[in-house]
Amino acid sequence: MSRPIEVLYLASEMSSFGGAERVNFLVLTGLDRARFRPRALFIKRAGEIGQRLVQSGVPVETLHVSKRARFPLVLIKTLSYLRACPVDIVFTAEDRIGMALATILRKRGIISRYVLCFHNTRRHTGVGRLIHPLAVRSADRIVMLSERNKQFWLKHYPDIDSKISIVNNGIVIGDARPVSAERRRQRRTELGLPPDKYTVGLVTFFKQFKNLPAFVRVARLVIDAGIDAQFVLVGDGPERPAVEKAIADLSVAPYFSLPGTTTDSRRWYEAFDVALMTSDSSEAFPMTLLEAMSVGLPVVATNVAGIPDIVVHGQTGFIAEPKDIQQLAHYLVQLARAPELRQQMGQTGYQRVLTEFNADLMVQRYGQLFEQLMRS
Repeated sequence: MSRPIEVLYLASEMSSFGGAERVNFLVLTGLDRARFRPRALFIKRAGEIGQRLVQSGVPVETLHVSKRARFPLVLIKTLSYLRACPVDIVFTAEDRIGMALATILRKRGIISRYVLCFHNTRRHTGVGRLIHPLAVRSADRIVMLSERNKQFWLKHYPDIDSKISIVNNGIVIGDARPVSAERRRQRRTELGLPPDKYTVGLVTFFKQFKNLPAFVRVARLVIDAGIDAQFVLVGDGPERPAVEKAIADLSVAPYFSLPGTTTDSRRWYEAFDVALMTSDSSEAFPMTLLEAMSVGLPVVATNVAGIPDIVVHGQTGFIAEPKDIQQLAHYLVQLARAPELRQQMGQTGYQRVLTEFNADLMVQRYGQLFEQLMRS
């Protein structure tokens, strides 16, 4: 094309900095402006990340309609916006209002190309059960985050294989590097943690599918094995009371830290020796593990959805079956007693992130997908 491709991201809002929001932020801000003109339309509000889009030079429009019952008004306002600002491609995540709007617009021929991006491996409930299959069938392309992510959804939508493009998540590497043991001790001191303890942690949103009480049960087993360890869960969310209850019930409060949310995941991961993820469902391609690996951490995690597409068992960490807390604890004890293995796995993981899961490569692949769609 002789002009840049007009790409519109459509969503209810962009408030929390979850994995999907970070990916879409990186895509919108990273696309080559000589080839693309990205922008965003939010139904309810732009949110904190939406404001950061504006600061990054991405045009943002907000409809300010917060009630689901006013969907007809949303549709009218969206049609008005598209008449004033025509687009070549609309893309959404699995936001229910965004999917519903894009589906109607595509079926009516108001937009000519729709890309739907899957960022989880769980079935929708409620009204989402109706919207999701309609969006899947109306989309021209569907982005999956990994091969396992694809295989999960093909079980539910076996006729969509030809629409699927796999684009792995990526993170901004910047100056991230594996850090030395001494640097980890310094970082722990800065964060108010005992500097010489074996430190296991995760930066995450406290959701039910993260199965964080299992994180606490694993910690109890590691402590009972005689390891001088501490455990850190950075973040917050609706499951925090369940985590606090598990800590109290298992009498591990002296070994635990729950510092709350952070805007600097790397700072915390530089203080850890190992990242532990105990999710039992829905993890499509968790970016927090990429962040851990970018500073040279080995990862111990569960065999859920796209996690094995990130963590190579025996090379960049260890994988156990979901809810097998005995095996997860065994791997943590093994790594506690083998600092050289931790270093080796951490270095291998860093190289894997650098070559396969960096943001520049991810944005490049999204750009190629959009250009291929324009040509088809």
